[in-house]
Amino acid sequence: SRVISVENQDQLQNSFENSFATYYELEQNENLALLINDKNEQLKRLSIQLEQKVEDRQAQLETSRKKNMTAEMRSKILKKTLMLIYQASSITEIEHGITEALKKEFNISWVNIRRPSQSNLSQKKEKVQFYKVDLKSGKKDFGHLFFFKEEDTSFSKQDKKFLSQVAEAVSLSIERTFEYQKSRELKKQWEATFDAILDPICLTDEKYNIQRVNASFIKKSESSFDKAIGEKCYRILFDRDEPCKNCRRGEVFQLRNPSQKKQSEVFDVYTHNLANEHKPLYFQMYRDITQDLNLQRQVIESAKMAELGTISSSIAHELNNPIGGMLNFVQLMKMDLTGEEDFFEDLIEIEKGVIKCKNIVKNLLGFSSKSFNADIASIDLAEVISNAVKITELKTSSIGIKINFEEPQKTINIPGRFNLIAHAERNILQNSQESLIEKKRLSKGFQGIIDIDLEENDQEILIKICDNGMGLKDDIKDKIFDPLFTTKASEANSGLCLTLALQIVEEHKGSIDVSTSKDKKLCFIIRFFKSEVQSGPSTF
Repeated sequence: SRVISVENQDQLQNSFENSFATYYELEQNENLALLINDKNEQLKRLSIQLEQKVEDRQAQLETSRKKNMTAEMRSKILKKTLMLIYQASSITEIEHGITEALKKEFNISWVNIRRPSQSNLSQKKEKVQFYKVDLKSGKKDFGHLFFFKEEDTSFSKQDKKFLSQVAEAVSLSIERTFEYQKSRELKKQWEATFDAILDPICLTDEKYNIQRVNASFIKKSESSFDKAIGEKCYRILFDRDEPCKNCRRGEVFQLRNPSQKKQSEVFDVYTHNLANEHKPLYFQMYRDITQDLNLQRQVIESAKMAELGTISSSIAHELNNPIGGMLNFVQLMKMDLTGEEDFFEDLIEIEKGVIKCKNIVKNLLGFSSKSFNADIASIDLAEVISNAVKITELKTSSIGIKINFEEPQKTINIPGRFNLIAHAERNILQNSQESLIEKKRLSKGFQGIIDIDLEENDQEILIKICDNGMGLKDDIKDKIFDPLFTTKASEANSGLCLTLALQIVEEHKGSIDVSTSKDKKLCFIIRFFKSEVQSGPSTF
């Protein structure tokens, strides 16, 4: 307070007014200071709250970011798992695929899919942690999917939710996997069944395109499964540019020499249409009966030779006695004659004729007495050729065909069976004889000649049989030894003469070559290599 002296009332009033103004100003300043302090405190509190909210928001954002990263990662894992599941072709592959995809993120040690009857696992009995999820698709129960972890880890709620999604995908694909496995098993059974069949088999569509083949087909075609599928059956099997002649799919038929390269083949073809008329699918099985036909014809030929031997023996024995009697009577008559009689020369000719008949009978007896199955012995090739010539001359001498053979001064022997070698010689002579008969029929006055030479050198023994007959065309030169090839009428000739001759010679470790000489004669050259024939012929 202040003591103010005033002189008058107005001055006192002004003094009071100034004092009150000063008081109110001081009070207002004090209140303002209090208000400012209060607002500062409030501002501090708001700053602290704002900082806390910012921190909370940042924490929420970080949590959301982590959740998004986890969700994105699990989404990728789920996508990878689904791809592995749908690419799998077996239950084992599904298990391995899921384990591989979840191993790192979820610490899954292994996965196991079990049927309902196998799903009785107990957590207490097992030394590992596992999570079991039902595998169901509609009303079908496929069992359970087990996720296994190590004993010291466990499955979180999020883990179980994610693994349940994986189980749903497995449920959707497991039926497809079962069907795929079943189809693979059926395919294996089909392949095993048809591969066990020794005859070539294929399935073709209406355009001869191959759909399936067995192992025998691949072996026969000398190809592979990849090359065969989609290829034409006639092209890959027989190297043809068009369907085989006489092909009648849906029926049973026979193909004779379908290949343009291999001429001695015969197949029985069994075909059946497995599909409907809108989309044909032909089953074709090729049975090679070439060897069967060859054996059948050889059996017939052997039977003919055996029958010929029997007939020859019977005829020879029947003729031997009367011929011997005639020869005795002729010789007795000569003893009673002086040789000056007019008919003496005629008697000499009769004697020569009887002796010739006796030699013929002797050759027939020799032919029938030497068995084709006789033991292997050293045989004189000159004697073999002479025997074959004498038998052949029974026909050739009457039709004007001349056979020239001069025996070598030195004896040439090989180990073998006499009658088999003689049979081979006669078969070649028969081929020459038929060629000469054909040429004689076409050329009047033609003189047929067969030249036979027996030679020996340091390395080999050669038998050359040449004739001036029809010769041999170049296009059939490589076919004449095929058992199913012949230029003769099938009802008149079996076509096996040269085939059997080659077989016999090869069994005696020899070979037969065919050539044309300088004077245009067709020559069959039988070669026996000394280094080969020393050990004797093969077993036959």
